[in-house]
Amino acid sequence: MTTWWQCSLGDQITLQRGVDITRKESSFGSVPVISSGGLSFYHNVSIDNGPGVVIGRKGSLGTVYWVNQPYWPHDTTLWVKDFKGNDSRFVYYALKSLDTKSLDVGSSNPTLNRNHVHPIQIWWTNLDTQREITTALSALDDKIELNRRIAGTLEEMARALYRSWFVDFDPVRAKAEGREPAHMDGATAALFPDRFGEDGLPEGWHSRSLEEVADFLNGAALQKFPPEEGCESLPVIKIAELRLGITEKTARASANLPTKYRINNGDVLFSWSGSLLQKVWTEGAGALNQHLFKVTSEHVPKWFHYYAVDQHMDEFRQIAASKATTMGHIQRRHLREAMVALPDDPRILEAAGRIVAAAFDRAIAASLENQTLAELRDTLLPKLMSGDIRVGEAREMAEAAE
Repeated sequence: MTTWWQCSLGDQITLQRGVDITRKESSFGSVPVISSGGLSFYHNVSIDNGPGVVIGRKGSLGTVYWVNQPYWPHDTTLWVKDFKGNDSRFVYYALKSLDTKSLDVGSSNPTLNRNHVHPIQIWWTNLDTQREITTALSALDDKIELNRRIAGTLEEMARALYRSWFVDFDPVRAKAEGREPAHMDGATAALFPDRFGEDGLPEGWHSRSLEEVADFLNGAALQKFPPEEGCESLPVIKIAELRLGITEKTARASANLPTKYRINNGDVLFSWSGSLLQKVWTEGAGALNQHLFKVTSEHVPKWFHYYAVDQHMDEFRQIAASKATTMGHIQRRHLREAMVALPDDPRILEAAGRIVAAAFDRAIAASLENQTLAELRDTLLPKLMSGDIRVGEAREMAEAAE
């Protein structure tokens, strides 16, 4: 029989402040150091053997992490020192369902004090029900993690083929040395030349800049499009959203902004300032803020311009890092100076696309599915933690989504 009762969080777990350590003080190892922002670096000594639950207490306030191995909780976190016989994964979900950000006691930097967390009144249940709830929710989390790994593997496969064909020119080098190109049939191999020109490119290929092969639309100053009461609004996609996704801190803008600044699933976004990174957006409609490019092309497939930018990302980051007096960024001229190689024969791009596009598109599909799964999990979480929905119903919904 399912029984729920109200108690303080401190009745069920004991939180402990993490232990300070810097990257410089760490030693090479496989123990993750978990800070308020998540995984920071690795060390060779653990504070807790895991599985463990860590909650951000400074900076990224109230963010909860599940760690399924020995780990080191950083000083910017609180960690569960004693689960008091409760299911550890249930405790993780219970903490995720709480609004701890309202307990901020920091004057300038957001801070969470464990003495203010322990008295929080919550609904709790017996161990059997805890495990049933954990099974239902973890099924969704496990699927999300599997999709994340699949997407990462597929993207790496696509990146590897792009670099082999269009950066390292492996098929051309193989033919120039009298070898058969690896991992392709004879018809595809025949498309590649067997020599290089004086410019160092495969014979019959040409060089183009990133700005020539793709369009880089800079975002708008979205404070000019504030949300209007009673009208549709869109989340403002800034660098933080590109890194962490849409959160409760995400600003909103009016949906009545020029269509070109609207972001949809599948759009390629590239932050050219601050944290330089590129991502295929999968979190629904949004508004493109300054310091982000929306990258499109009428000349090459999406996968090609995505990996063409990726090809130059390290040098872009070095350029940005060299700007010591301002926020690191790149300029339009850097896009004009970054060159990519293109074959004159369009059949080579078509042959690559049959492999790369399939992996690239499947990776995007896995990320999109994760958004659906995460939304279902986040909908079920508070209902399960308050007893408003039966575990059996939640399990059926989770199984239907797998």
